[in-house]
Amino acid sequence: MSEAPPSPPVERASTRLDAVRAIVRRYARENPVALIVSVLIVASAAATGSLWGEDASAWGAGPLATFASGRWWTLLTALAIPDSTVDAVSSLLLALTVLAYAERLLGSRRTGVLLVVLGIAGLTVGIGLHAAAWTLTDLRPVVAAEVPVLDPTTPIAGVVMAASALAPTLWRRRLRLVGFALLALFALYAGDADSWYRLTAAVIGLAVGSVLARGRERRSWHRSSTRETRTLLALLVAVVGSGPIVALVSGGGRGPLSLVVDAYTQYDDELLSRCGSVAQSVCDEQVALLMTRGAGPALLAITPLVLLLVSAWGLRQGRRSAWIVALFVLVSSALLPIVSLLDGRLRIDPWVDGSGAEYVLWALASIVIPLALAAALVVARARFTVRATRAAARTVAAVIGLAFLACATTLFVVEAVGRRSFDRELSVLDLLGLTLRRFFPPAFTNPGGGTAFPHHGPALFAYQWIGVLFWAIVVGAILWLYRRVRRPDAGDGARYRDLLRRGSDTLGFLGTWEGNRHWYSDDAECAVAYRLAGDVALAVADPLAPAGRRPEAVRGFSDYCVEHGWTPAFYSVHSETLDDLVELGWRHVPVGVETVMDLPGLTFAGKTWQKVRQPLTRAEREGYTAVWSRWHELTVAQASQVVAIDEEWVADRALPEMGFTLGSLDELRDRDVRLLLAVGPDDRIEAVTSWMPSWTDGEITGWTLDFMRRRTDGPNGMMEFLIAKAALELQAEGAVVLSLSGAPLADDPDEPVDGDPAPLRSLLRWLAEVLEPAYGFASLFRFKGKFRPRYRPLALAYRDPLQLPAIGAAVGRAYLPDASRREMVALARTAWEGRR
Repeated sequence: MSEAPPSPPVERASTRLDAVRAIVRRYARENPVALIVSVLIVASAAATGSLWGEDASAWGAGPLATFASGRWWTLLTALAIPDSTVDAVSSLLLALTVLAYAERLLGSRRTGVLLVVLGIAGLTVGIGLHAAAWTLTDLRPVVAAEVPVLDPTTPIAGVVMAASALAPTLWRRRLRLVGFALLALFALYAGDADSWYRLTAAVIGLAVGSVLARGRERRSWHRSSTRETRTLLALLVAVVGSGPIVALVSGGGRGPLSLVVDAYTQYDDELLSRCGSVAQSVCDEQVALLMTRGAGPALLAITPLVLLLVSAWGLRQGRRSAWIVALFVLVSSALLPIVSLLDGRLRIDPWVDGSGAEYVLWALASIVIPLALAAALVVARARFTVRATRAAARTVAAVIGLAFLACATTLFVVEAVGRRSFDRELSVLDLLGLTLRRFFPPAFTNPGGGTAFPHHGPALFAYQWIGVLFWAIVVGAILWLYRRVRRPDAGDGARYRDLLRRGSDTLGFLGTWEGNRHWYSDDAECAVAYRLAGDVALAVADPLAPAGRRPEAVRGFSDYCVEHGWTPAFYSVHSETLDDLVELGWRHVPVGVETVMDLPGLTFAGKTWQKVRQPLTRAEREGYTAVWSRWHELTVAQASQVVAIDEEWVADRALPEMGFTLGSLDELRDRDVRLLLAVGPDDRIEAVTSWMPSWTDGEITGWTLDFMRRRTDGPNGMMEFLIAKAALELQAEGAVVLSLSGAPLADDPDEPVDGDPAPLRSLLRWLAEVLEPAYGFASLFRFKGKFRPRYRPLALAYRDPLQLPAIGAAVGRAYLPDASRREMVALARTAWEGRR
């Protein structure tokens, strides 16, 4: 096969530059308002100096700055000028991403109008509520004082929430759930005025969006309630875990729930100030915390919050171990202040000096919210059924136990050797108690008397960091445990074959290959073959289902994956299955093309078949024959020759052999697979092909080409010879379809090529170019074109665009599961040299 010479580097660089320009022009054409807002943010930040940290608060809005001073124009300037470099960068990114998405939903004109209207409305209402709250004495401790607000994200929040009403169901729920969770997080914990104004604009935008979407038809999108419950609870746990961190980063926070931050600080400033005049039993402990402060104690203090964030990650995947960790941390966090109240360590005199509301909010943040969330987890415990293997659980328990023993022993020895660095003499029992306390955050320890602490040396370093090291090991062990889950039974392969013989498409036989698992409906009439790569379940080819039940099979398999914490995806499905998936709200991207020959009436006559007819007649004239066989029917000599041909083919590339939907020598051994050998006059096998059957109503009506190998020193045209002979002889046997299988990452030549493809499509085309020197997918596709096939597009169907990176990685692992590091380097080198 002749190939076109590679394009010169300058031409390729020019092509890439043109592609980038086309993407930029398309973005500017679709998102003019987002670009204008981005330019306005940068220009206003540069003009006022806030871009490099200068104070621009004179342009801000607030109860005093806007209402009392009569500077009404600040309602506009506050929406365009950021107050800092960080604010400018974050606002710019939000404008170019989420605002651009909202503009595509709303339209540019409506987006521009809503930016102004919702921004002014959010500021006006927010400022009014701020002023009203400040007039109430009980709320003053938790209401931010007058600080002029500059925040371009306020109108963006309002517009995005308005646009969410017009988004598809998946993104509507995602925008609202994640959006309001983040907005509430900053408002309730950080508590600065701009967080509340931003939240107010979002609420108003939500109401406006419901008006804009009135009368619109909503497409239903199937989504398991299990997945919804897991996502919602994981998000709530993440908010509870990250909220105090936000408050800590923002200087302690002023939000109504920021009072809980005291439980996660190294020491209590207010208590220390009182210790100067009034002796209390906890003063020594607070002085110890103050004197030993640093990065290590700070990390130890927020360990419960880190554990909540780690558990939120596992809850989203349905992990039972994450459920246990979250429940333990939430209950412990809620019981801590209760115990402190009961033993007198924490004293509260409510309703004194107008602080009653503050104590109510403290109790809400510290006790009620953790207990309520823990109760919700208990109620929903049936949703978190993905368990780790017993061996993995035992391993984690052993690792944590050994880590504790090693860390505790090390700390005890270092403290014993460095006794002189302590402020007083310590007994063995004192050292032992001090050692145990260093594995718990400060808020969870409640000593009965004074606390000893080291002032310098190795003892101080161990005192600060040994607990952090232990909990780092614990977090790593939990994350490792998430990956070691019990896999359900792989399914009965014999039952899948029975359903396959009832009726299957041309690629259905791929589901019988080693490494695939099988899902069955409750009545065992529907089946899906899938390959599990990490947490992604790649369904191979089309589902097996009776007429009219394919959507049911798709939904059942998807629910099954969600139940086990997997991401479902359908790989290499035809248009019929794709239509059913699209109706259920799935998205898709082309991943290849199947080439199919219709056998009835095939003769290879005419000029258009000349490229096939010439190799066929030449091979027959030179004495070559096409011999049908099966692997178990081969003689020892024939089997040895086939193995040698395959080994020669693999060794010639020095690259990892691909699998998944590309068969290897192992798949030839199936008794249902037929082999067609090109045998020369001297009985030497020159080429070998394998053919997989497909059935209709129990009868074989088609065959699919899989394995193709030929000797590198053999005569040309052997593959054309074998495929042509297979077509004619299978036609005589009564077959109606001959599939030459799929060509990965190929485009249908019968369909017009999109001159301005979507980014993902562009990425796939680029990937095809990169892999071409290594595997020759495009060359193989052009070769199959000689047989004038009918083209059937193959697609990858996925439910959530955010899952595409994980799905792409899973496809790579499925195709190259056993590739060594040396082979991957060889693949990269071959691809690079082919691109030069």
